Amino acid sequence: MAAPSWIAEGWSWAVASSLQATLLLCLAWIADRLLVRRVWPQLLLVLWLLALARFFLPPGLVSPLSVTTALGEPTLAAAASAPAAGGLRIVFALWFAGALVCSAVRMARRARLGARIVRLEPAPDWRRLLAGTRLGTLPGLGSPAVFGLFRPTLLLPGDWLARAPTARDRHALLHELAHVRRGDLWLDELCAFVRALVWFHPLAWVAVARIHALGELACDEAVTRTLGSEARGYRDTLVLAARALLTRPAEGSLRAFLGHPNAMVVRIERLERAVQRPRALVHGTSTILCFALAACVLPMAPHSAALRARARAVLAAEREGALQSCLSVHAAALVLAADPASPPSGH
Repeated sequence: MAAPSWIAEGWSWAVASSLQATLLLCLAWIADRLLVRRVWPQLLLVLWLLALARFFLPPGLVSPLSVTTALGEPTLAAAASAPAAGGLRIVFALWFAGALVCSAVRMARRARLGARIVRLEPAPDWRRLLAGTRLGTLPGLGSPAVFGLFRPTLLLPGDWLARAPTARDRHALLHELAHVRRGDLWLDELCAFVRALVWFHPLAWVAVARIHALGELACDEAVTRTLGSEARGYRDTLVLAARALLTRPAEGSLRAFLGHPNAMVVRIERLERAVQRPRALVHGTSTILCFALAACVLPMAPHSAALRARARAVLAAEREGALQSCLSVHAAALVLAADPASPPSGH
């Protein structure tokens, strides 16, 4: 029995887009490794997000400004062939099961975490510092963290409220509240959803982890911008926090002030030589980079002449009895139908 046409079309889309995303994720990884200590984290964040977006964009996307056509053309050719109908059904079932499992595990972990949160009523000293902030704690929590989407909760270690807040406490709270202002909690959920859909791709997991880490660097910059002349003290706070991290690792499901030890080293190194830039400059440059990459890198399909030649080859192979996906045949027919200069295909 033939597989439903939408499964065959999904296969063609997924193969081509996944191959194209693999190329862009590799480029993002190389740029990250070379530039993480030198450029603004917002710029690297744009690279990773656009590379992930490539999974969900049409693989035949074309732009006259594209510089990645040579990379994208072989991916379209690879997607032209498909397994037998039974194989397609099995592949779809495995992908669907994996996406469900990843989503269910994420939801279960967050539900368990939310059930463990205990609401806190701060003392007057803390109330003045955290006016209007929803507070809570978790058993064994070692550093401040934030949790939740619609009503974010600032989580504090249980013993903090028994004493007056210090300057280092304020540094950690500024960092966590910066995550809320930047929308990092929503970005985390979006990335987790993307990772569940493309769970089969190891570089997608790497990308999500790097996006999380770059968010920490961006919040460090936001805190130092807020502190101004007191920014040196924030660096000292991170050094002391890194020491504590060796004995009390952070909760992995939270946006916590204490992260992975290796990430803490990078954060401290960046603060050592940080140069403050106006927020408008950082956001403007990131936006320009995003549009430039979207026009020049994300469209990876060949230009019109090459596309017409490939469309004729697809239809010729289909007439000769070679197995072609429905998506490839339909796309080829549309390309030739839209070009009045093309000779009749005879299909």
